[in-house]
Amino acid sequence: MKILIVGAGVIGTIYGWAISEAGHSVTHLVMPGKSSRFNDGINLDIMDRRKGFKKWYKGNYHIKVTESVSNSDHYDLIIVPVRHYMLEETLRQIVPLASGTDFVLLTQNWKGIEEIDAILPRYKYVFGDAKAGGSFQNGILVGTIYAIDLGAIGDGNNPCLSKAVELFRSAKIKTTVQKNILHYLWIQYALNGGMWPSLIKAGSIKEVFNDNELMYSVFISIKECLNIVSARGVNLTDYPETEVFIKNSSIKLLLYKSLMKFMFLHNEYFKRNSAHALADSIEIKTFYYDLINSGKQLKVDTPVMLSFMEDMNKFKI
Repeated sequence: MKILIVGAGVIGTIYGWAISEAGHSVTHLVMPGKSSRFNDGINLDIMDRRKGFKKWYKGNYHIKVTESVSNSDHYDLIIVPVRHYMLEETLRQIVPLASGTDFVLLTQNWKGIEEIDAILPRYKYVFGDAKAGGSFQNGILVGTIYAIDLGAIGDGNNPCLSKAVELFRSAKIKTTVQKNILHYLWIQYALNGGMWPSLIKAGSIKEVFNDNELMYSVFISIKECLNIVSARGVNLTDYPETEVFIKNSSIKLLLYKSLMKFMFLHNEYFKRNSAHALADSIEIKTFYYDLINSGKQLKVDTPVMLSFMEDMNKFKI
């Protein structure tokens, strides 16, 4: 397939490299005047959890870039790995220049799809949730790759979804199709949004786990955020990752704390994925205010989340 990836950030670069290695033609759309930055490619240090691949890859991604896109390019798919608060503006710029092209929106969602539907027909896009991550360290992308979750809005027979699944599976990326991708993304929004306030107050993941009170706040904040998702009509029991938060069990809470501490402090995969956890204050604040404002509208109490408001307002990169 002929693929265009918007940008050359962490997620786009990792998936672009893997898809390119699988034999597809991959081009990255970069800002005007930035192409020369990629003349020497991008150096990678990747922990690869794909089945059948060596665990570690260190090498150079000979990235192909362009500074423009037009209807004559005839891409099969355009992958858009951007912050969710940037999505609509990005689509407004690109969609008119790529008539008829299908899109993978590799981003989060909370506000729904009304604004997206005004730009793209539903049958022309799918959402994706990346199971890859990392950060640029001393000019090297230190990251991970494993899987991706995909889903279409409405009809599961969406041809765009079939095309996206074929693409990622051809690169041996574990691909899961979510029956209700919006509900799935809202769950992820709550899990991430509930963890960030304690992390910001502590200053680092390590300090969160060294403070029992903050660790308990993480648990309660996530539970409050999941209650908001539930009030939106999502059945939390459909998502196993929510169980520890919605069932009051001191034993499960203790196990959760021990497991999270091990994964984030000692498991290389989670350490690499969380290295950029505080990289974007706009994204974090958007998550926070989306959740607490929705809680107010739906009359869901969020006292612990609200207790972090001063810390959130002070936070900036």
